[in-house]
Amino acid sequence: IKKKRFQNRIAESRWSALVTGIVSLIIWMAAGLMTLRMDYLVSFVCLAMTSVMMGQLNSVNALIRIYSRMIMCSFLVITCVATFLFADITTALVTLCFAIFYIFLFHCYQDKNSPGFIYYAYLAIGLASVFWVQALFFLPVVWIVTSTNIMAMNFRNFVASLLGVVTPYWFMAAWYAYSYDMQSLADHFTGITKFGSIADFAQLNPHQLITLAYIVLLAITGMIHYANTAHRDNIRTRMFYETFITIDAFTLAFIIIQPQHFAFLYGIMAINTAPLIGHFIALTHTKWTNAYFILLLVLATVICGYNIFVP
Repeated sequence: IKKKRFQNRIAESRWSALVTGIVSLIIWMAAGLMTLRMDYLVSFVCLAMTSVMMGQLNSVNALIRIYSRMIMCSFLVITCVATFLFADITTALVTLCFAIFYIFLFHCYQDKNSPGFIYYAYLAIGLASVFWVQALFFLPVVWIVTSTNIMAMNFRNFVASLLGVVTPYWFMAAWYAYSYDMQSLADHFTGITKFGSIADFAQLNPHQLITLAYIVLLAITGMIHYANTAHRDNIRTRMFYETFITIDAFTLAFIIIQPQHFAFLYGIMAINTAPLIGHFIALTHTKWTNAYFILLLVLATVICGYNIFVP
């Protein structure tokens, strides 16, 4: 019988999600939600919806073999340490879109007769690109994982994915045509060609760098853990986690190459890192992983406090 340590009691508790949610609300209030500014309110609602979707993603797809809300809790912790993003509505919307993408994409597992779900999944990517056009760079990667991991790609579903991505732009084009302002639509797409200096981390402030280091630590921990324990999960779950790992690695590479997009990429990393670190916390039992879990909690608390109280 494996000994239940502190991390396991937290991971398996039915109160963990509620407590984490309450603490997250307190952090949001301390960081500015009580000012009732519209940017904070909209961003809060978006991330609250995203956290619920992360919990649903876990429940529907049984991403963790035992009862645990660690994926949703991990997502809340990862987003709450980055308090400087709380007022960024577009970042919150892009993060929400990627959560919606996974909800619909995982419905298509081994189903090549699912153009409806594929359409809605890629519609979420299209919507994300409306707020941040560089989201279109993720298309080749998600097409690959849809084919290799979700095993749902054929010509019909590929066309459905294209239709999903372009649908938001049909409405945008109609609006800009009505407003006699097609140049704004052209400017939106030309934004994808604008590149900054490669790996120029000098443009990130200390708050961003420290928070980035924390999520990278979580991502690498989760990736290594899953690589060592993947054989214990069924094939379907493995395919889903390989999808998270692939897109998380791509997002990290994107941050390294173009760090000026840190805010949007951090939200996408949060979506993909939460299942990886949640799996690690819920399904490890040694005294070393327990100590490491406590260290991660302490680091999260310190970084969150630093981001709130240090200008």
